[in-house]
Amino acid sequence: MSLYAHLAAPDPKLGPLLAKLGPPAPPTDDPFVLRRQFEAASFLHQAEWEDRLPPASGYCVEEHAVRADADGTGEDGHITVRSYTPTSRDNQPEGGFPLLVWYHGGGCVAGDLDLDDNYLRNLCADSRLSIVNVGYRLAPEHVFPTGFNDAYAGLKWAARHAPALRASLKAGFIVGGTSAGANLAAAVAIRARDDPFFAPGSGGEITGQLLQTPQVVHPAANVGRYAPELRSMEEQADAPFLTARKLRVFADALRAPPNDERISPLLASSHAGLPRAFIQVFGMDPLRDEGLLYARLLRDAGVRTRLNVYPGVPHTFMMVFPETEVAARVERDVRDGIRWLLFSALLHVTRKANVSV
Repeated sequence: MSLYAHLAAPDPKLGPLLAKLGPPAPPTDDPFVLRRQFEAASFLHQAEWEDRLPPASGYCVEEHAVRADADGTGEDGHITVRSYTPTSRDNQPEGGFPLLVWYHGGGCVAGDLDLDDNYLRNLCADSRLSIVNVGYRLAPEHVFPTGFNDAYAGLKWAARHAPALRASLKAGFIVGGTSAGANLAAAVAIRARDDPFFAPGSGGEITGQLLQTPQVVHPAANVGRYAPELRSMEEQADAPFLTARKLRVFADALRAPPNDERISPLLASSHAGLPRAFIQVFGMDPLRDEGLLYARLLRDAGVRTRLNVYPGVPHTFMMVFPETEVAARVERDVRDGIRWLLFSALLHVTRKANVSV
C-alpha cells in the first residue's frame, strides 16, 4: 500500500458530489474516442472561465506562427502560439511583465489552444503576466518527440520575442501547465538547464516551474528503486475522470521511449540546477505519488520547492466542480504560487545586481 493512500479518502464536501456522478463512459483503448470525451468535458472548464473574463480592454491577445524546427530539431511545419499581454502599464515592472509559457493538458492526445484560453485571459489580467500558450501537436497523428520539440520551440520563441510581448525575463520567466502540460513544462525546464541559450547570465534563464498535477514518469518506465513509492497508479487505477487505463492509452499513442527524460523527467540523471518549483498534487489521482516523489527529488537536489497537496480530490475535478470550496482553494494557491515564484526571481536579480556592484 502507498504511504499516501490516506490522501485518497474523499474530500468531505466533494465526496457527495462525486457519489452523484453518473456511470463513467465505457472503457476504450481508442485515443480518438478519449479525445472526443475530453473535448466534451472541456466545455465546462471553458464556460466557467468565460464567466470570469476581465474587461477585454485589459489585455491583448494575438496568435503567432512559429517554425517547429526553430531549435534545429528537424521538425516540419509550424505551430501556433497565442500570446496574452496586459494592456495597462499600471504596476508594470521596469522593463516589462513577467513571462509565463503555458502548456495545456490532455494526455498529449487531446486539448488545444482554446482549452485554457479564458483561464489564461483571466490570469494575464489578474496576475499581470505576459503569457504564451503553446499549441503543440498531438499524438497519435504526431508521435514523440514532436510534441516535446514543439513545446521547446515555443519556449525559445517566447524568450526571443519577450520585448514584443512587453515581457522582461528578469522580472520572472516561468514554465507551467496542467497534467500532460506539466509534464512538458518539467521536461523543457530540464532541457533548458543544459542549453547555453538559457544559461545563467544569458538573460534568458528560466526562474520557475508551475506544475499542476504533473505526470512526470511514463506508466511503463523502469522506475527501479522508486517502485515502492509509486503505488497510486495501481491503487487509484479507477479514479474519477482519469484512470490508469486512459494513461496507458495516451502513452501508447505517443510512442515515447518510457525512460527518456523528455517524457519521464522524474528519471533524469540529475535534477540539480533546475528552477524553483510550485507543485500541486491531488490525493485521489493515479498521478499522485509521482508528483509527491518529484517534489522530494527536487528538494533533495537543492531545488527550492513548494508542494501543495489536496486530499480526497481527483484529477481535473475543477473542470466538473468549479464551484466547490476546494476548487477555489486550488486556484487561490495557483496565484499565490506564481507570486512565490516571481518573488524568487526578484531576489535573484537583486542579488546579481549587488554582486556586480
